[in-house]
Amino acid sequence: MSDILELLAIREIAHAFLLADRPSDVQQVALDRVTPILGAAFSLIMQVGDDGELLRPVAQHRWPARHQNWIGALRVRVGDGPSGLAVAERRLVEIPDVFADPSLDAWHEVAEELGFRSIVAAPLIGAEGPVGAIAFYFTDPTPVSDQQRALVRLVADQLAATADKAALIDALRRSNAALADANDALEREARTADADRRRRDRFLTTLTQRIRQSMDIDMPEGRTLEAVRATALAAEELAAVECGAHAPEISEVDPRAPLLDALQGWRARLRTVPITHGEPTVLLPTLRTDGRWLARLLTLLMGQVLQRDDGRQAIHADVELGRGFIAHRFEWSGAPLPDMSPRVSALVDTELPGMARHPSITPLDIALLVSLVRRLGGNVQCDDVRESGTSQGVTVVFPVDDLSP
Repeated sequence: MSDILELLAIREIAHAFLLADRPSDVQQVALDRVTPILGAAFSLIMQVGDDGELLRPVAQHRWPARHQNWIGALRVRVGDGPSGLAVAERRLVEIPDVFADPSLDAWHEVAEELGFRSIVAAPLIGAEGPVGAIAFYFTDPTPVSDQQRALVRLVADQLAATADKAALIDALRRSNAALADANDALEREARTADADRRRRDRFLTTLTQRIRQSMDIDMPEGRTLEAVRATALAAEELAAVECGAHAPEISEVDPRAPLLDALQGWRARLRTVPITHGEPTVLLPTLRTDGRWLARLLTLLMGQVLQRDDGRQAIHADVELGRGFIAHRFEWSGAPLPDMSPRVSALVDTELPGMARHPSITPLDIALLVSLVRRLGGNVQCDDVRESGTSQGVTVVFPVDDLSP
């Protein structure tokens, strides 16, 4: 009979292992199937916490219904009570009659409330030591038989081994899931890196061509190196803007300030070129934009105007207020600007002028200008007149929601 019960217990634990997905599920299913075989009224599996000092419930079978609400809060210190003693001393603990043992006075009230008289507790010893305890509670004060004792030891050993295997399988499942996620992330990174490499190769090819063109610009000896350096810096800035490496720092900006910064910068570089600007006749609202980027944008646009001005009259700049927009406008005499609509890609070839009037004007300025306009939410509008020698104009327009100054 003993052999049959042992086989039944092993079969039920194996069945639990096959049915459950997690270690805690294995323990619960096994407890539900094994407890009736032992003839216990109810049972409990306690697990050692991370601190190694307290046991907490992880599975229970037919725990008295009116006491189930507090079982989750139950904690037993290792070394206390049958379960704690089983873990501390790594042995089977038998209490034939709780009320007959004076050392268990503290358990009398609990035993009366829960309705048990005897307990058998066994440690669950895994590969790395005790991981918990299993306790069976009986309503009668009958001493544990050799058959029950052997069966409890068998159940505890099988449960501990099964829990170890379930934990290993669970860890393997988690590792496989993490590995799959990592592989997906690596594939995405590889695709991103490949796209970045293609963009970088295209960028470097274009940069090389533009720098070679810069070397051929007609300017005094000794300034060619300055032109190449300016081109390289513009390329670095263009890459940062295009790739989103730097986000605009938005604040309330006086629209006149960036224009004055751009004009003063060019006046200091080209003192012989007459550059004038007008003062608005109305109060202007502020722009929610990046003042540094806007000043850089207007500096680039001013450089293109200087490239095409024929020097017969002063270059003039204004800030204008329209219905729902603020605009920065430049007027000059000379050649028109090339197409600078936002559809122009940052790396699309743009026509290089035959002569740069200053080494800080680079072949990448138009591409950088277009990128900055797009990032700041504006657009560039060139006058329709395109005949050389005729007065030209270009306007950078930014929409505004609140026109109150």
